[in-house]
Amino acid sequence: MNPFRRVDRLAQLAHGVDPIDAIARLKSALAAIPNVSKEAGPDVEIIDFTPMGPVLAVRPYCHTNHYWQVYFDTNKAIVQTFGAAGYPVPEQHFRVKQA
Repeated sequence: MNPFRRVDRLAQLAHGVDPIDAIARLKSALAAIPNVSKEAGPDVEIIDFTPMGPVLAVRPYCHTNHYWQVYFDTNKAIVQTFGAAGYPVPEQHFRVKQA
């Protein structure tokens, strides 16, 4: 059994947010979370595109004993990082065409 696990989270960005900037900010924030593995740095990559904007895969690694602590701290890091950067809240927009 492997003593290390990968935490898998998703982070939705709004259109207009630079995903490269968001990736850099999140990698820095994740590295500061207690018990995130220093050997295997966190992975943050664009995984999908939705009508609201790009979606990031946010994947820090940790010892199995610290999985849930890192999971919840990762959620907090996403919220705090995006808030501090002033990123807008993702919204889905529809255009209605009148006949």
